[in-house]
Amino acid sequence: MDSIDKDFIDYFNASGRSFGHGDMPGTVIAVLFIEPDAVAMDELAGRTGYSLASISNMMKMLETHGFVRRVKKPKTRKAYFYMDKDILKLNKQKLAMAYENGVKPAMKLLPPMLKKYENRTGDERARRKYEIVRDHFFQMVEFEKILKHMIEDMDSISAGKAGIGMRAYKP
Repeated sequence: MDSIDKDFIDYFNASGRSFGHGDMPGTVIAVLFIEPDAVAMDELAGRTGYSLASISNMMKMLETHGFVRRVKKPKTRKAYFYMDKDILKLNKQKLAMAYENGVKPAMKLLPPMLKKYENRTGDERARRKYEIVRDHFFQMVEFEKILKHMIEDMDSISAGKAGIGMRAYKP
């Protein structure tokens, strides 16, 4: 493994740990991200030190969430995977998933629930539970605004990115 590979994996794992993730996802994602070409699943297992079964499960999850794509190569039955290198696109996908799986259901399901229970008189505990659900809904409304704004910002950056070229940046 090249030195830059190891340093990048260490960076990705440290970043992931700060969000409570284990090293396996960070290692696998870092290897796929830094690799310019598609990587065979058995090669990924060898490079990361994780079992083929563990890598297979990780690839299913990453593919389901749209972070990697399966690539077919002629004259082989091996499974190859490729990860897009556009970090804005990848994060936009995460935000879109947060919207689809969190915000959108909240916008559909919580208003009727709140309406159903808004005028019910009950004990103090029931009233507090209603307030918790109501506050959650208001927070989801604000979260929706933030997500939409972030996605729009990413779209505008991506649209202008072609002419800017990140390679001009020198650390």
